[in-house]
Amino acid sequence: MVKNGDNNFMSIDVDTSDRRIMTVFSVNWIELEILKILDKSLEPVYKGEMISLLRNKHESISNKPESSFYAIFDKLEKTEMILTNSIPGQGYKTFLEITELGQIQLRRALFWGISSIFEGMAGPLMGMLNEVCVKNMGCLREMNFAVVSPNNPEFLVPEMCNQCVQSTDEDTQSRFNILLPFAKDLVVPYYQNIKSNPDDIPLKMDLLDRVMSVLALGFLKERESKEYLKEVHRILKPGGKAAFFELIEFESYLWNALRELTHGFQIFIPKTGSGELLQFLPDQLKSKVADVFGEENVKLIFLHEIVCAVAVKN
Repeated sequence: MVKNGDNNFMSIDVDTSDRRIMTVFSVNWIELEILKILDKSLEPVYKGEMISLLRNKHESISNKPESSFYAIFDKLEKTEMILTNSIPGQGYKTFLEITELGQIQLRRALFWGISSIFEGMAGPLMGMLNEVCVKNMGCLREMNFAVVSPNNPEFLVPEMCNQCVQSTDEDTQSRFNILLPFAKDLVVPYYQNIKSNPDDIPLKMDLLDRVMSVLALGFLKERESKEYLKEVHRILKPGGKAAFFELIEFESYLWNALRELTHGFQIFIPKTGSGELLQFLPDQLKSKVADVFGEENVKLIFLHEIVCAVAVKN
């Protein structure tokens, strides 16, 4: 779903057997607001009440004539996103009700909005992750290091790692990815994006200088995450560092809606392990990592929506 120059959303969808859903049409923000109100309502909404709700909620349309609203209602009905019905005993009043097609289009609009927010977050977060790479991890191109991320190795991976890691297209959607640059003596090919399980990483002990773990713990069950931490500790050289980037726990309408709409975020990152992306309290993340690396060897770095635990192997 993209935005056109008239502030409308153009819905272009495939992968469906219903030809009506494939129709291209514009939905402006007022129409989306109507669909949202109807979607939340437990019963049909009287047209006059809908107009009052819209005028009271949005000052910019408080003086919009009723005829304009009725034209919008007619358009939504023609595109089969709402139904207009009379209710027995209510005289000549007509009521609005959202259809299944209207609910589908509303969800698609929400996906567009949420994905736009993620895109807006990506740039600043990349910059902050790069600072962690340089200041706290001491990452340099000549070091042997791995980037670990479930299913999508490019999701919130620092730009510095993206520049250094030369992954292949093969196995990019495996259950658990490890990208390995500059690893000339590994049991896997040079510059290979390998498939791995969190409790059995096929690398030698004391091999890597650095490991960047991006949202990996958030996708793993408790037992798997403990084994994964042990494996990261095993493959690091003495004095090597691991950085674990995870989402900070917070409550918001956006988070709840995103989790519900994507069924655990598999729209952005396919499901693994626990079935949905988990959030962490900072001390909870530190304690989890410290159980393997030791309390004195772990420190936290806060990156707004993300908390990073940097651990050093003795």
